[in-house]
Amino acid sequence: MKHTIRIIILFTVAFTSCSKLLEEENKTRYSAEYIYSSEGGLKLAVNALYALQRYYSDDDATVFALERATDLVVTNGGTGNYFGTYDPNFLRPSSSQVAFMWRTMYQIIGKANEIIYAGEKLEQTDALKATIAEAKCFRAQSYFLLYRTYDRIWLNTEPTTWENVDFPRDYKAATNEEVLNLLYEDLDYSIEHLPWLSSEPGRFNQAAARHIKAKAALWKKDWDEVLDQVNKIDQSGSYGLEPLENIFNAADLNHKEALMVQQWSRNPGGNLSNATPKGNLFAAFYVASYRQEIGGTAEYSCSFENWGYTYGRCLPNPYLFSLYDTANDARYKSFYIHQYKNTTPDPKPYGAVTVQPGAYFPLYKNGTKNRFVYPGCIKHGDIWTRAASETRSYKDIILYRLAETYIMGAEAALMKGDQALAKRYFNKTWERAGNTTFTGTLSLKNIIDEQARELAFEGQRWYFLKRLGILISQVTNYAGDAEISSSLPGRTNLPANPHFIRWPIPETEVINMGAENFPQNPGYN
Repeated sequence: MKHTIRIIILFTVAFTSCSKLLEEENKTRYSAEYIYSSEGGLKLAVNALYALQRYYSDDDATVFALERATDLVVTNGGTGNYFGTYDPNFLRPSSSQVAFMWRTMYQIIGKANEIIYAGEKLEQTDALKATIAEAKCFRAQSYFLLYRTYDRIWLNTEPTTWENVDFPRDYKAATNEEVLNLLYEDLDYSIEHLPWLSSEPGRFNQAAARHIKAKAALWKKDWDEVLDQVNKIDQSGSYGLEPLENIFNAADLNHKEALMVQQWSRNPGGNLSNATPKGNLFAAFYVASYRQEIGGTAEYSCSFENWGYTYGRCLPNPYLFSLYDTANDARYKSFYIHQYKNTTPDPKPYGAVTVQPGAYFPLYKNGTKNRFVYPGCIKHGDIWTRAASETRSYKDIILYRLAETYIMGAEAALMKGDQALAKRYFNKTWERAGNTTFTGTLSLKNIIDEQARELAFEGQRWYFLKRLGILISQVTNYAGDAEISSSLPGRTNLPANPHFIRWPIPETEVINMGAENFPQNPGYN
């Protein structure tokens, strides 16, 4: 049975007075004093970080912004589409998405700092150390996201207290070395004090900490560290690759390939509201809005055969599909839906033709590609936790999985000149997909392409291309679909605005920190 990390009431302000008439009783079970002065209280505080991380997933315009901005995507309307097309009229320091990521990650960091500080003052037990380790994972993960997105960030490991809240702050951008050193320190502590398998699904564990450290080591070009972490995970005995059909095809994704899974459920503590359950939008985002062609109400037009209610905002492009051997690579069919069926009992006019019940809508309508029946990615598709007409999903989201671990290992081994080891890791995902063993000379292009084939639409591609220094060239050459003009502006907008390889610092943060202390990223007004 799937369990969800539950959040009750975490932080309470208790009012006291010398006057008995003004004295109020704390009606909640947990006081602020209990939270920060006991092992059990700090465990509850860490639970709140998991809820905050899930809250971040609710802002689709921010979460999916960079997914829409890669070489593998046809970006298609909706709030935040300008990130996909790199529109200079809207990709600005005032963008709400720019502020939301920055603000939410620093909120998580601030709470993590408080937990770590309070925990270090208590008697050290194995359970307490594990709680501190979870908080350090949250801090490392949040700083790593900020670092990769904005390039220039402010590092702070001190908790905010009533004693220091008004102290002057030294706002300056941390160096790359300072950021990566903090990540290493936090993750080393977490690796030492977390088990390979967490006590509850969805919690940070040693494998997730090692995986994040390997990713950070890639940015540092610390190839030996990458290989050490990949090897430790590979040899742990706790994880292994699943058959393709098992990776994403369930509501509960806590399987042996998943190193860490964000838990979703209609149960209290497993969604975005304990009043009326509110799920995530991942299931609706990556499959075309075929219902526009079927027509009628959502109940009538949506079908689980077509993966239910969809928005069709971020879709796989021809370049991505060109990377698959469509005859042998099972991912081409397993990860995508290529046609949509008329699931109604009525014939549907479709341009110059009529689509009969049970037949598929052609991609071309009157000679033009139709974005409403464009292929979609079904990794996040959900036919298990929602009605076909429901917009939101309660299916789990895999945050880190072993397939990416192996691809990182292949890259690091290649950079070290170890062809044998590079091919051993490369063939893990390559052969699992049904391809014959790769025996030639492995190149970086092989890894770039395999990363796309295996990890498309899992939130990693933009950062991967940026780290390799090829984001601009890949977007220029491949983004969008040449037959859909609205998907192409990024091909010219990004090279014309190369500063878009990093997000602007939110304008409100520049004002708060002072432009003389923390100036805006170059290129932004």
